[in-house]
Amino acid sequence: MNANNNLESSVSQIQEKQPSIRERFFNKLKTEHPNLHALYVTTNVILIWSGFILIFDSWAQGTNLMAEPTPEIAIQVPIRHFCLLLLGLAMLLLDDLSLYDLVMMRKTHSEKNPEEMDLREKFFHNFKIQYPNLATIYTLMGVIITWSGLWGLTWDIPVQPLWRSLLTILIGFLLLYLDDFRLDEI
Repeated sequence: MNANNNLESSVSQIQEKQPSIRERFFNKLKTEHPNLHALYVTTNVILIWSGFILIFDSWAQGTNLMAEPTPEIAIQVPIRHFCLLLLGLAMLLLDDLSLYDLVMMRKTHSEKNPEEMDLREKFFHNFKIQYPNLATIYTLMGVIITWSGLWGLTWDIPVQPLWRSLLTILIGFLLLYLDDFRLDEI
């Protein structure tokens, strides 16, 4: 009987365990800001893809990444890529659900009553209803511009190309894994 009580108390302690700071952060990100969570996942997938693309493309072209010199990059190039990143993020964040719609591959309508919406929310709500194809193009443009900016910033890291590729792959997997200790998003 005593062993049975110990087992029950252990189970109840596990059930009463408070979520960690990481778990609370990602739960809040997923529930209250689904667009930002989708952007987080997309960003990490871009990092992983960009690293693998450079490695595989270099192999296909017969380039030795270990022999490649560290690139010298003018300061204007990362600034332009950063501007692209900010423009794309601004486009995606203006519409609260656009990136979430794209990642989940389904249209998500705002749960707010139109009388409770502010001017921005009403505009995008009506835009999605009246012009669904243009709304999709708008979201894709935001993703492409964000991707271009992020990808450009990744390539602008002034280290030897092989190490840069491996670093972006590692960072992408690590950040995806930190979310929920799974890699379901890939």
